[in-house]
Amino acid sequence: MNKRFILRIEKLALGGFGLGFHEGKAVFAQRMAVGDLAEVELVKERKDTAFARPLRWLERGKGVREADCASFDLDDPCGGCDWLMLDYPAQLAAKTELVRELLQPLAPDLKIGATPASPNPVNYRNKAFLPVGSGADGLYYGIYARWSHRIVPHQRCVLHPQLFDTIAQRCLEICRKAGVQAYSEASHTGTLRHIGLRCNKDQSSVLLILVTRGAKLPFSNLFVKQITAEFPCISGIVQNINRERGNVILGPEDKLLYGNPWLFDELAGKRFRIHYRSFWQINRGTTEQIIARLQKLMGSAGLVFDAYSGIGALGLNLAAQAERVLCVEECREAALDGELNSELNDLANVDHLCARVEDALPALLSDQQSSPCKTPDVIILDPPRSGVKPAALQAIIDTGIERIFYLSCAPMTLHRDLKILLGSGRYKLEGIQTFDMFPQTWHIETLAWLSRL
Repeated sequence: MNKRFILRIEKLALGGFGLGFHEGKAVFAQRMAVGDLAEVELVKERKDTAFARPLRWLERGKGVREADCASFDLDDPCGGCDWLMLDYPAQLAAKTELVRELLQPLAPDLKIGATPASPNPVNYRNKAFLPVGSGADGLYYGIYARWSHRIVPHQRCVLHPQLFDTIAQRCLEICRKAGVQAYSEASHTGTLRHIGLRCNKDQSSVLLILVTRGAKLPFSNLFVKQITAEFPCISGIVQNINRERGNVILGPEDKLLYGNPWLFDELAGKRFRIHYRSFWQINRGTTEQIIARLQKLMGSAGLVFDAYSGIGALGLNLAAQAERVLCVEECREAALDGELNSELNDLANVDHLCARVEDALPALLSDQQSSPCKTPDVIILDPPRSGVKPAALQAIIDTGIERIFYLSCAPMTLHRDLKILLGSGRYKLEGIQTFDMFPQTWHIETLAWLSRL
């Protein structure tokens, strides 16, 4: 295959790529939409597929717009957005079609509805961790390019609040004057690795996390004094220490430099404490859409298991419809948040268990006589991208829990796990609904619900 060739995009594919064909091979191209015709450059070639990037546009497809970000149109762009070149209705339609194509074969007669618009299609991320680098002009921050740890600098990101960029830029100015060096992955030297930020609904409370290679942070007291004076909304500053090589952002050690390592927020009329390590859905408006749908679908229930519960965002919002809710969460900080959140919202029928779901479910469900739990009527699954572990799925199948609600941020692992549940012969897929948790990207949040046969 030639290094340069003309490519027409015929459809969008999982992963955020435009898909075309050249010389009998499927070619996946970044930042290209259906109908785009461009001269492209080969990036990688395999036996049956190839990957390319656009060099020169010949025609643009329907729904294409000018991207509102200087970092998106670079030769090697930031990896934060996949579809910033598509208008929003086109993004929603593409997400619906991708999920239909992948999941419809599991239940051919099932109608998969259109993806509703997010109430917050831009500036929606309530959390961001921004890698820090160093160049000719000193420290800078940005977002990694796709498939690499090369930092693409930016001044303003359309995904998170502008306040995050304003605070991050001031952090670097103070650090430059203090002589703080950026961390280098190549040499495993330097100090500052990431700047992390998390905010509440109205940005009146912000957590600032400085991820460093070692415990020493020059002039940290002066840094705290200056940044909090300029940004009174900062309610907590944490120095997280990550001494290891690799791409894991957070290390196991913390130093609280100011305030608290958590903030308080509201979701669907309930109040939550959120530790900076705790999982909390990044798009509040879309999460409230999901909660409203779950409340309608679930109706009344006896015992509800909320697996991978985080701080209890879903389980606590369903507690009024259940006799009892058991939240199971592996992260210690999130489980502690969950316990406090039950108290904050006067929910006496919610219990919390800090454990891995794949360990807890088989133990809770295998021996009903010795277990303190009865068989739940409903289980909610909201796993990480890797999906539900086989042991947990098998425990659900063996017990025959009546109803399953599976919320997934990874369509491929959702497809895998649904095949296992349906393949057991014990469950029927009742419905699928997509939600736009991640506007401007290809990522899709999907809710699937099943009933026992």
